[in-house]
Parts: sequence; structure tokens; C-alpha cells
Amino acid sequence: MKKTLVLALLTFLTPLAHADQGGFSNSGGSTQVSSGVNIDSTVATPSGTLTIHCPSTTPGLCAGGSFTFLSNDGTMALNASFTSGTFRESCSGGGRGGRVTCSYSFTGYISGTWSMNGATQAITGLTSQRFGTGGAAAKGTTAYNSAYTPFYFSNSGQILRSDDLNGTNLISYGTQGSDVGQFYGAYGIALDSAGRIYVADTYNSRVVRIDDMNGTNWTTFGTSGSAVGQFMNPSGISVDSAGRIYVMDTGNNQLVRMDDMNGTNWTVMSGIGSGVGQFAQYVAPVAFDASGRIYVADSGNGRLVRMDDMNGTNWTTLTQSPVINGYIYSLQSPIGVAVDPAGKIYVADAEYYQPAVIRVDDMTGVNWTSIYLGSTATPHSIAVDSSGMVLVGGGGAQIVDNMMGVLTSSSALTQYYGPYYVFGATPVLVPSPRPSALSFSPTTLTFADQDIGTTSNSQAVTITNFGGSPLNFSGISASGDFPETNNCPGTLLAGASCIANVSFAPTVNGPETGLLTLSDDSGNLGASQAVTLVGTGLLPRHLSLSPATLNFSGYTIGDSPSQTVSVTNTSGGSVGIAGIAMSGDPSFVQGNTCGSILSAGATCTVTVTFSPVAYGTFTSTLIVTESSGAQETVSVNGTAFPDN
Repeated sequence: MKKTLVLALLTFLTPLAHADQGGFSNSGGSTQVSSGVNIDSTVATPSGTLTIHCPSTTPGLCAGGSFTFLSNDGTMALNASFTSGTFRESCSGGGRGGRVTCSYSFTGYISGTWSMNGATQAITGLTSQRFGTGGAAAKGTTAYNSAYTPFYFSNSGQILRSDDLNGTNLISYGTQGSDVGQFYGAYGIALDSAGRIYVADTYNSRVVRIDDMNGTNWTTFGTSGSAVGQFMNPSGISVDSAGRIYVMDTGNNQLVRMDDMNGTNWTVMSGIGSGVGQFAQYVAPVAFDASGRIYVADSGNGRLVRMDDMNGTNWTTLTQSPVINGYIYSLQSPIGVAVDPAGKIYVADAEYYQPAVIRVDDMTGVNWTSIYLGSTATPHSIAVDSSGMVLVGGGGAQIVDNMMGVLTSSSALTQYYGPYYVFGATPVLVPSPRPSALSFSPTTLTFADQDIGTTSNSQAVTITNFGGSPLNFSGISASGDFPETNNCPGTLLAGASCIANVSFAPTVNGPETGLLTLSDDSGNLGASQAVTLVGTGLLPRHLSLSPATLNFSGYTIGDSPSQTVSVTNTSGGSVGIAGIAMSGDPSFVQGNTCGSILSAGATCTVTVTFSPVAYGTFTSTLIVTESSGAQETVSVNGTAFPDN
């Protein structure tokens, strides 16, 4: 964000009335940096106590520990641990006897639960703290949001859905192309009140609507052109509360409104320029407030526009802030706009050297507040959900919490196509309070080969409710030769985890598969989920052969050297021997002392003789077959030279 003078501006606001997202500031108390960061501080609004303990993992880094906040009236509590943290000391001053002043900065990412009036939900968040040396008081901010933050986005050739910024339960729909189930440059996404998904299928010059991520009721409207019912590279799409569809028809430099997917009441607003009723570019999707007024991020003119209708009635613009502490801040490249339920306006400003989200209370710019998105952010879109949580797409996905902190997606969200390709990021409609949300890790268990009649060590599946409501189990079970036990209660509270332990006890020879099935009322994955189980059963082997290889080399035709192999019964009982044979070149023959039964702990001997009748290299395999069908082998090879 460019301004008359560069100044970082951050306004600290009180938490919202719901627990989906919020933040608070702290000051005072005491600090200590010793084997980590320890802070005791006071929060003014809501009044309470903040305690931070982030133990060092390596110099300057910490993780684990605890982060707790408890309001003085006991109605609000945040209990979390650190997923990661960084702290460093910096000093200034000195020179010519000047005083050196040092201080610490600490940034930590947290995961845990937020409780409000008895309702608990899983959250993620971050805290930023600054404090001096010698136990000086800390001053900082903390921001948090619901851990279950489902959203749609596009990588231009597909539509994707993730349950959070880490790509949990990530699914995709579509491929690149122009047929049913295909997209080509799907740069805009919107939802109607029923949760149906609308896509501005840019390079196919059409609008697509689907009911869900299975592509149910695939419907398209539009062809390429400039007439009624035609688009040219539409890039943005929005749906108002009445279900009318607004399309930013970029190639035709016009905003189109239609009542439905038949193009009913096709209405156009166009005009290139910087005057009233004109836009420099028709790119960003429009937003709406509770009164139905239309907001447009007019990127090329560096301004935000509000109008009452498609005629431009009551055309109003915003380009800069009021004077704030002697400074004026300006919009530079507003790429998107969103309006929250309280009427606050959010603008994604894609200024290349300082991308930011800007919030104002109204079109006068009052309470102009900005937050920096980071140097890797390349914002393409902005949206806000019913709780006021702001979602930015581009450079990955980012969630802005109450203008106090920014959480950025992990590489798992964009591992196949890169962080730039996050277009049209749009929150999924969820009820309030947020439902339960289930994740399990890992999603597949693979067991090492296991003898029939034995049981492997168990492997654990961690089952987590990262939603905003309790999750109720109706059953957890495993199929096939995979016994299961678990410590899961009937109801798993928000933010809680339990463990299912699965073993492999094969009863048949060969590969086996099974499923660990979870039956529950999870709000994100539905009534039943499964973890795939894979293993291979082996016939039990009770005989040990030594050595594992016999080598005969340097012999001539007519020689008959011999070597021996010891066969030992390593089991606690007698083992039947069904056969002993050589497989391969007939130059090798065997004889043995083993018989048909070998007692527990006993050893017998197999003698292998090499009798070449020609010169060359020869190979064979000694095979000892147990009565169970299991086989043990020894590799045999030899070389023979002509008799000179």
C-alpha cells in the first residue's frame, strides 16, 4: 500500500461476539528468555491474563509448550501449544560512548481451543510480542481463527476444496478442457444461498454452475462473442442475495447481470474511463452489502466504487484515507473487495512491494486500517464469510483475523501447482456454530510382510475433531485380518484427538487389504470415512539355511568339489521337510542327511557338488521346502575352465 509517508498502521479491535475469529492485545507483566520464551502479561479487552511458554528447540526457534489466556470473568479461554516460534534479540545505539539498547521480538504460531460461554472450538492463530531485556514487560497482539475454515479455489484447470490452510481433506473436481467437467482458466468462483458453485470459466467464455464437488447438475451458459448471451474471457463472478448473477466480462469491457443460468433479464453496464459510470478494467468480481449496493474494485483507476444499481445510481468512490496521525494512505492496485455482515469493507490491494488488506467502516474511509500480507503474497481475490473471517487468494491462501494477524497456507495446499495458482478463493457456507470436522492421519496404513498365524506390531491412526462442535461416533471397526482397538470416546470434543491402533494378523498367503471404518456425524466428511489397510501374509518359515550363497570358482572339467549348507530348525517344534532339490544348471547336484522331519533346534546338512562337463559359468538354486509350503533358498554359482 502506497501512502504520503510510509507508516505501518495496525488498529487493535476487541473480539467479535462469536468464537470463529478474533484477537486481542496485551501489555505489561514480566518476561524471560531462558531455554525459550516465557511471558506473563495482561490483556485489557477482554480483561484477562496471558501466559506464554515456548521452549527452545534450536537457537532462535521454539515449539510445544503452552499458550493460555483466561478472561477475568471466566467466560473466555484460549488453550494452545506452539506449532512453531521464532525469537531474536536486536540492539541499537552505541558509538562514542552512546547507550546500547536491546530488545526481543517473538512470533509464535499456535494450535488449540478457544472457549466462549461454555462453547469450545478448535483454533489456529499467531501471537507477536516485543519486549526489552532483563524481564521487561511485553507488548503484543494475538489473532486466532477457527481451525475448520473450508474454502473453494481454482488452480485455473480445476476446482478444489480444502478444509483448512494446510490442505486437510483436499479434493479436486474437473480437468483442463472445454467439455463437461472441464475448465480452462477458471478464475472466478461464487456461491449462491443454497451453496451451489458458480465458476467464471474464463477462456471457455462461459459461466458454469455445479451443485457440489462431484459436478452434480452441471449447467453452463454463454458462448464466445459480444452479443447478448455471450462473453469474452469473463474473469469475475458474484451472486447477490436474490440469486442474480454478476459477471465481469473482461474481454468485452462490461459488467453483466442476469437473473439465472438462462440469461434472463440480461443487463449490461459498460464504459471505459475514469469518470462516473466508468471503470478502467472489468476484472474483479463485485461485492454486495446488506442493502444490496454494489461494490467494485476499480483496479486501473486505483479506487473503490459503490453504486446502488446497474445504472450507477449514487456513484461513490474511495481512493485514499482521511488524515491519520498526519499521514494519508492511498489505494494503489485494488484487486478485490468484500463486505462483512457488519458492513465493513475489505479491499485486497495488490501493490507489488507491499500487498495488503485494507479495511474501512464506510466509503468515507473512516477507521482506515491495513495489514501487510507478506512479500510472497500475490493477491488475486478476497472474500469474507458470515463470521467476518477474511480469505485472500494468491501466493497461496491467507486468512486475516480481525486485522490483527495473517495466517498463510502451507505447501501441502498447493503442492502440485505452486502457491501463485490460487484463484477465486471463496469460503464454504457453514452453519453457526461451526460443525464438527474430522481428520485422520495417516490415510493409509501399510504393514510389513507378516507370517501367517502371527500378529504385527500395531500402527496408530490419529483421529481429530478440528471443528467447532462435538463429534459423535457410532462405530469404529476394521475389516479383514486387521484387528483394531481405540481409545475414542463416544463423543469427541472440538479440538480433541483419539487414537485407533491397528495390527495385521494374516490368515492367508499373499496380499490383503482392509478398511478402518469410522462411522460418525462429522460435519465435513459425512457419515462414514475409511482408512485403507494393506499387508501381505507369508507362509511361516521355521528353517534357517547357512550360508546364503555357495561359490565354486577356478575349477576345470572333471573336477567334483563339494560344499555344505546347514539346515537348522529355529522353531520350538518339529518341522516337516517336503523336499530338497536343485533348480537350475544340472552341473550341481545335492545330497542331504535331513530326512522328512527335523526336530526342534536340530540341524541337518545338505552337500552340494559341482561337476562341470563343459567350461563356462553356471548357476543354480538350492530349494528346501517345508511341509507348510514355505521355501528357503541358497544361491549357487560356479565357473569351470578347460583342462590345459
